[in-house]
Order: sequence, then C-alpha cells, then structure tokens
Amino acid sequence: MELWRYTAVRSEAGQALAPRRGELMAESAVEVRASLRRIGWQVVELRRARKPIAIPIHLRQAFNHHLRRRRRDQRAEIFEGLCSLLESGLPLVECLEVIGEERQRLSGRARRQMLVEWREAMRSGASPAQAMSNHPSWFDSIDCAMVESGQHGGMLPGVLKHMAEREVRVGQLGHQLVAALTYPAIITVAAVGVAVFLSVKTLPDLANLLTTAKIEVPALTRWIMAGGQLAAQWGAVLLAVATVLTAGGVVALHSAIQRSPRVARFAAAGTPRVLRTWAVSRFAQNLADLLRAGVPAVEAMRVLSTTLPIALNGVVTNAANEIESGGDLAQALDDPLWFSAQFRRLLHSGQAAGELEATLERMALRDERRTERQINRLATLLEPAAIVALATLVGTVVLAAVLPLTRLQEVIR
Repeated sequence: MELWRYTAVRSEAGQALAPRRGELMAESAVEVRASLRRIGWQVVELRRARKPIAIPIHLRQAFNHHLRRRRRDQRAEIFEGLCSLLESGLPLVECLEVIGEERQRLSGRARRQMLVEWREAMRSGASPAQAMSNHPSWFDSIDCAMVESGQHGGMLPGVLKHMAEREVRVGQLGHQLVAALTYPAIITVAAVGVAVFLSVKTLPDLANLLTTAKIEVPALTRWIMAGGQLAAQWGAVLLAVATVLTAGGVVALHSAIQRSPRVARFAAAGTPRVLRTWAVSRFAQNLADLLRAGVPAVEAMRVLSTTLPIALNGVVTNAANEIESGGDLAQALDDPLWFSAQFRRLLHSGQAAGELEATLERMALRDERRTERQINRLATLLEPAAIVALATLVGTVVLAAVLPLTRLQEVIR
C-alpha cells in the first residue's frame, strides 16, 4: 500500500463546504477516490507521498539513528498524548487520528505522514508494534517491544507514559553532552577563521612591503601565509576528503568488529570512558523497562543488542545466548571493560532478592549521575583549553604580522 495526499470537496444543502485535505493509505488512486466518494467527498487533487531515497543499509541505519535522536522530543510528545487519550477511553486508532490532526500547521510533514501510516496500518490489521516497526527513523526495536508487551499485558497507557519520561531523561543528558562540546567547537572554528583571514588578507601586504624594500620576509610569516593560503584554497576539498575517509573508516571498523572479537575488544578499549558509562547506563535502564513491561530476559537482551554501540552489541548478544542455554545474567555479562565487578555483584544480589528491575534501575540512575559528573568535568577542562588554543593560534598570527613591521622599522632607522 502507498500513502496518498488528497484535496476533496462536497456540498450540503446546496452550499459548498471548505475543501478537505488529508492522507490515506491505498493500493491505487482509484481506491482512494472510491473510498472518499463513499463518504460523500469528491477528489479534486490527488498525488502520491514522496518515497524515501534508497541508500545502503549501513548509511540508512546511521541516518535513522540520527533522525531518532533529533526526534526525541517529538516522540515524547506523541507518547504523552497517546497515554492521555488512552486513559480517557479512546481506541488507539482514534488517538492517532486526534494527535495527527492537532496543531497540524505547526507539526512537520514527516510527523503527520508517520501518524497517518501508523493509523492506516492498524486499520489494515497490523498490531501497534508492527505498525511502529515500519518507521525505523522514529521508533527503535525497544519502543516496539515495550508497546507490544504493554498491549498484551493491558497496561499500554502506563508503558507509554514511562517511555515519554525515558525520552525526556535521555534527551537531557544528550543535550548536556552536546552543550559541553559546542562551546569549544565554536571557539576552535572562530580561531581558525581569524587565523586564515589574517594570513590571507593582512600578512601578504606586509610581506610585499618587505619584498619591495628588499628585506627578507621572516620564516614564521612565510609559514603562516602558506598555511592560510592552503586552507583558503583547499580547505573545502580537504574537509570533504577527511569526511569521506572518516565515513569509510567507520564502515570498515563496523564490519571488522562484526567479524573479529579481537577488533571489538580493541574498539571497546578505545572508547572514551564517559561514553562506555553512558552506554551501560542506557542498557541497564532499557533492560529494566523491558523486563518490567513483561518481555522475557533473552528476548529483551536481543532487542537491546540492536540499539547498542557495535562494540557492546557482541557482548550483549553472547550474554543472551548464554542465558538461553541456562546461564546466569550476572555471570553472562562478564566483560570487565563494560561491566564492572560492582555492577555484576549488584546484579547478582538483585536477582537473588527478586528485585532485578529495581536493581537495574538504581544502577542506571547511578551511572547517569556518574556520566553527568564526567560531562561537567569534561566541559570544565575543554572550555579553558579552547580559550588557550584560540589565544595561541591568534597570538602566533599576530606575531607573524609584527615581525615584518619590526624588521621594516629597523631598516628605516
């Protein structure tokens, strides 16, 4: 089935009503026109919704992950709205229709299209989780598994409310990390821009004065001018080449990690500690959410493995296989690079006491606070480091401008 966008009109008591615009899932344009004609609407404009561009699977997965991060706030609003409407007694299909219609002018086209396709898929007989799985740029496997378990357990409103809270909590930590890196990045870009501008616009004029006076241009000035001209002429090309090489290296590393456990081990060791702590925190919180929603432990681990960093993916997948063979969860998560001895000991105690979900949630909150402290320390170190780098770079360029003036002044005397 395809998504069609239409504009239709009809008249009542001899008076024409305002045109109606909307979206509808159907096999063909004829089916769309027939469906609207049955309810008294005459189609005046009809077109297919734009299809997504076909891209390689690795790039598509990375792009979907990027879109999910950007849409975290929108997902939280959708989950909260569905929870409120479900608690009022409306069926889920009607809830989706209501959310899709509210603030229609302010909401994005991609959001409206996703809600329409989700609603129409459910009308065609798909479950909510199956309909959600058709939109990997909006929902990951964890969202689908939690909605499916919540529906089967009869606690979908509570699950949706918890999912909204989770999105808000993870989004706050992500925004904090981005904020910690944004200021140094802006300072660095500004420093490079000032240095390139001075080396291209100011230093050549001073060098020409020395050349006209038959005075040797200082070596530092020549080096700065050469570097600035290289950055001005070839900076965009070098940036594009670096981007392509980086993307190719990431894809090659991804494939190597999947093939070789040794490479996965080296990748885990090279991952910054703050990112490892954050990944473990999200793993513990998501595992607690899935277990509380009624998802079996093995299935929950396999669902989580598709959303984790590639270096942690193999560890969790092996742990799921070991648990399925009768192993213990605390013993299965035996990689010391990701899971500390304290983490495994607390996990074992939580299992023995029958409080696994609560224990996982406490450890997730503890690791979140630890990650927050590490991000704050990182920001505290990066900001003065960026200022020192700015002062050093600009100071070097200024020195390269002062040296020709000094030599010219000596000759004049």
